[in-house]
Parts: sequence; C-alpha cells; structure tokens
Amino acid sequence: MFARVVSKLLPGRRHLTTTASRPQDFAQLLRLGVFGHRGVGKTTLLTVLYHQAVTGRLPGLRLAAADAATAQHLADKLLALEAGQPLPATLAESDLRFHLYHGEGRLDWLIRDYQGEHVALGRNEPIRDFFRQCDAVWLCIDAQALGDPAESLRSQQEVEQLLEDYLSETATGTIYRPVALVVTKADLLTGPWSKDLAQVRYALAMHCPNHAVFAVSSLAALRGESPGGEGWPPIDSFANMLGWLVAAAQRQDEARLERLASGRSPRSLARAVDVFARRYPQAPAVAQYRQTVREWERRRRRRRLAAAVGLVACLAAGLWTYDALGQQRVQRFEAEHPDAPAEVLAHWRAYQTWHPTRHLFRPEAAQREAEHLRLLTQQAEAQERQARLAQLARGAADPDADPETLWREFLAFRARFPEAGGEVDLRPLRAALQSRLDAVLRRRAEQAYEELLQAERQGTDLERLAARAGWFLRDFPDSPRVADVRRLREAYLRRLDERDIEAAREYSARKPLNFQTRRELYQAYLDKHPTGGAFTVEAKAALQAIATQWDRHDFRLVRDQFLRQPGNMAELVARCRTYLAVHPQGRFVPAATELLRWSEQVTAPREYRVVLVSGEFDRSIARFFSFGPDLSVELEVAGVRYGPSPVVVNRYQPVWDYEFPRPVRWKLGDPVRIRVTDHDWFNRVVLEITSDDGDPWALRLLSGEVASGPHRLIFRSDFALPRLPTIE
Repeated sequence: MFARVVSKLLPGRRHLTTTASRPQDFAQLLRLGVFGHRGVGKTTLLTVLYHQAVTGRLPGLRLAAADAATAQHLADKLLALEAGQPLPATLAESDLRFHLYHGEGRLDWLIRDYQGEHVALGRNEPIRDFFRQCDAVWLCIDAQALGDPAESLRSQQEVEQLLEDYLSETATGTIYRPVALVVTKADLLTGPWSKDLAQVRYALAMHCPNHAVFAVSSLAALRGESPGGEGWPPIDSFANMLGWLVAAAQRQDEARLERLASGRSPRSLARAVDVFARRYPQAPAVAQYRQTVREWERRRRRRRLAAAVGLVACLAAGLWTYDALGQQRVQRFEAEHPDAPAEVLAHWRAYQTWHPTRHLFRPEAAQREAEHLRLLTQQAEAQERQARLAQLARGAADPDADPETLWREFLAFRARFPEAGGEVDLRPLRAALQSRLDAVLRRRAEQAYEELLQAERQGTDLERLAARAGWFLRDFPDSPRVADVRRLREAYLRRLDERDIEAAREYSARKPLNFQTRRELYQAYLDKHPTGGAFTVEAKAALQAIATQWDRHDFRLVRDQFLRQPGNMAELVARCRTYLAVHPQGRFVPAATELLRWSEQVTAPREYRVVLVSGEFDRSIARFFSFGPDLSVELEVAGVRYGPSPVVVNRYQPVWDYEFPRPVRWKLGDPVRIRVTDHDWFNRVVLEITSDDGDPWALRLLSGEVASGPHRLIFRSDFALPRLPTIE
C-alpha cells in the first residue's frame, strides 16, 4: 500500500529520472543491477559473494537467500565451482532475492541474472528496462579484456552506453544512484590496470558522485588465496564491496528522506522513516526524522482541532440564525392572521418540523411554545366546531339536502367533538335529521321489497334473489318488511339446496359406477354450503357410501381376475396396484397386499416341501394271484423327476407319510405329473395323473387330495392359494 501511495505522489517512480532527481522514492525491495558482457563472471561473482557472506568470511555482513528458488539456483552453481567445473553460460533470466544483514539492519535486494549478449553494443533487450529501475549498479569488466586494446575499448563502450542511457533521462547531467566499477578475475592481472580503464573512470568521476572502483577475484576468494603485487586489491574486496553498497544505499535513502521532509507530507515521511529504520536502525537520522514526524503530527492535530472548533462555531451560529428566522416568519404570519387560528397552527407545526434544533440554545422557550400551541389548538377546534354546527343547521333547514349525507356529517361531528353535547343542546337537531332519514329509509325499503317481488315473478335466478334478500336485510334492518324478506330468503336457499343436491342424486342414479364424479358432486355441495345446508347430512352419508361401494367394486375386479384368468399375472398385479393406489385406506388393502406378494413369489422359481401322506386304490389295480399291490409314487415337475417314494407292500390303502428329500422346484405354469408304480412281480405303472394343459396352478395337485377314477392320493405341501375375503 505504501508503494501505491509513493507512486501517486511520485509518478514514474522507478524511471531513471525518478532515481536521479527524486531521492524520496522508497520501496521495500531494492534493486541491484550487475552489468557485464558474456563471460565477465557475473554469475560466478554472485555465487562466490553469497558463499563468502553466508559462511562468515565477511565480518559484520551476512548475505542470505530470501527464497527457495534463489537458494537452489546458487547451490547448483556453488557445487560446480567447488568441484572445479566452469559455470555454463546463462541462457535465461532469473530473479535472485537476497537479505543483506549489516549489524541490526537488513536490506532486501533483487538481482537479475541474465544472458550477457543482451547488453552488447547496439542491442536493446528487456534487461535494460531492469537496469533503468535499479537503485544501485555494479559495472563488471573482465580483467582479461584489459590486455586486449580492442576488447577493452568494447567493454568500456558498453558501460558508457548504459551511462549515456541514464544521462539521457536526466536534466542535471548527474546520476544519483550508486555506481561501482568492478574488475573481475583480478587474479589474472599482470600489472597495474587503472590506466586501462581511464575512459570509464573519467565518466564516473564526472557524472556519478556516488561511485567506487573494485577489483575482485571470485575463484581466488573461493580458494582462500590472496593475490600479490602492485595494483592488486586487498583480500577483503568482497567485504569492501558490500560495505560500500550498504553505505551508498544509506546515503541515497537519507537524501530521499531529506527530500520528503522538504515536501511537507507527514504520512509519506512517517512511512519512509519506518522503512529507513528497518534498514539502518543505528543511523542518527532515524531519531532526527522521527522527531520531525512527531512535530508535524502535533502541528497537524492542532490545525485540525482549530478547524473543528471553527466549524462547530460556524455551525452553531448558522443553526441559531436559521431558527431565529423561522420563528420570526411564523410570528409575523400569526400577527397578520389573528382570525385564522387553524392556519396559524399549521404554520407552527411546519416550523416545528423544519427546525428541530430551535430549543438547542434556548431550552426555556420550549414550555412557552407548548402552552402557546395548546391555546391555538383550542381556538382552532372551537372555530371549526362552530362552523360545522352552523353547516349542519343550514342542511337541516334545507328540504333539498340529502338526509343520509346530513346524518353521516352529524355522526362525524359527534365523533370529532364528543364534548359538544355538554355545551350545545343537539337533541332538536338530531331529532330533525333522524326523522328525515327514517322517512327516506322507509321509502327505499318499500321500493326494494317491491323490486324483489318483481324479480321473483320475472323468474330471476335463485342465487341473485337470495343475494338481493340478503342486501335488504343488511341495509334495512328496522323495516317492517324484514320478517317477510327473511322468509323469502329461506325459501330461496332451500330451493338452491334442493337444486344442488338433486344434481348429485340424479348423476348417482344414472352413472352408479362413476364413483369419482359422484364423489365430486356431493363434495361440491358441501363446499358450496360450508356452514351447513339442508342436505348436509345426506351429502356426507352419500360420500361414505360411495367410498364403500368404490372399494368393493375395485376389489371385485381383482377377485374376478384372480378366479377367471389365474394365469394372467400381469393383469392381476396391475389391478392390485391400482386398487392400492386408489384406496390406500380401503377395507381390502391387506388382501390385495397379500395377493400382490403371492403373485410375485409364484412368478419366479421357488422350492416347496412335498409330503406323500397316503392313498386309496381300487382292487382292480392288483394282479391276479396277488395278495395286493406293492405301490410307490414318483413325481415329475417341469420335466424334473422326484422320488420314487418307498414301496408299501400288499396294501390297497397304503400310508407312506413320506417327505420327498429334494424340494420340488416350481413356478407358475410348470406342469405336474404323478406316476404310481406297482412293483409286484415286475414294475408296472398302474396310475398316472397329469395337470391340465395351461393350468397355471398345477402344483395344487400336490396340496390335498387328488383323484383319478376310483383311485386317490393325499399330499401335503407348503404351497397354498391365497384366500380372498368375501364381498357382500
């Protein structure tokens, strides 16, 4: 948010002109530009500088990676350098974020690693936009280029191009940002080198008051070596570089604070001082500018207090003047209209509405105003009472006046002025108005009665006649015709009841099986007479009878389907479901539910226990010269054989009481065959009973007694047909 405030205060915050001519530009993140051609050793310099500062080799300074991406980027480069491998050329831009700790302060730096060819002469790449936004710049020149005049000239011209870019956007010819000339690979120098960079050093001396020159060797520092000889930099060059960077940044920030202080913006200065204090907590300027901010805040509070006091005073004076003018106008109107208390009272009410602060400065006037308004109200009511009473008296004396209108006005007068009866005798006026009103009502009642009789003779609809009779009883309750009209209305309603119920009766007699319509007609009668009609009891009894008849009729359809077409299970299931949907509370719901469950069981194969109980056979079944048949029974269900049963020897009435060990598997429509074999001498089938073709319930042969001619067998099984209730 602070950055946005500064951006509004200082347009073009991070342009060259801003950094050069506007030192008050503060941001949480500082930008450091490392300028240099490909192969100059920018990436190696940053990697070794990070290694030196993070391992404690630079006393009082610590450079830490601010995020994981920066730490990973530098870790890969550091491992390669420690393994003695040269770093590959940088191909993509990478933003590196660092925290530079110095004593108790911390500077947050953003450095961009990039491809060195992008800063060559004549190229205009996006990296130059980053350099325009930098707060400090390191100009890196390869020491190997100093031995080659052409390469040295090219390197210095590239640096001069960047400086000219900075100068082209300034109006003073001065570059305020800190600029350092850094000679890399200084361990390869063979002698003094200052004269080889005279072109660049002269430009820096002329245009950059805040500049420095350093010669460093990244690999020598990594190996812990110290180059020697005339012109060599000291071994703590990295410490000097970072120390100069901290000092130069502090000088630049102090200049920005000074510029902010001259701009008289307390809020911006306070926020800038907070940023400066985090960066340089031990700087003397922190206490100085904090005192400046406090002094500005005190002055601003005093100005605001004075403005508030003046505003309150002006507001109070304005309110007093406004209320005084309003009171003056209403008092002048009252003096000009002494005979119009109602209008004067209305002006006083408006004055109270539009001047709610009228008693703010004169609270004692509230009581006088209330008393004055009370008197005005009494005068206005007395004037209105006299005027309305005079109007009523004129109306009572006027033979053409409407008696009903006069009576309503009289009642309104009594309601508005209930105390008027004690001051004026209203009985004569009331009697006169009442007699005229009664005469009018009698004439209207007679006319309405005659119109009712005429409408009846003309055959008007009964509903309209009943309505007109009701209107008569409502409008003329004191008429002598009330009893006659009440009898007529009762006769009309009776005939309406008979007409409504007759429609339901006639339809029920004509369409007895249309239960839904019959019920709707009787229900319509009850809805039309919610308070009770002459035939309400009959209608309710008819609804109950219709429900019972409908319930029996629909279940009779289910029963008939079960008995007449036992194999058509689809139709049986449909009728059961229809019955249950239409009659959820019907009498036969349990039977329909059980039938539906049974039909679902028999339509799928299921196993049943079958017991052969006994039999009874004619003597003709035995062979000649035999003591009696030796009989066994075998079942065949859906082509599957079960048995045979044990052989009962020499019995015409054998008793087996034998349960077939394997349950009989059967579903609806499967045929059943019973085969009886005589084992006397040799096996001979003496009786075969087969279910009828198309018999859907063939398994019932195995439940109870089955006969064929004079022979019979008795079985017992857990198959049983459902028992349906009788329908009266």
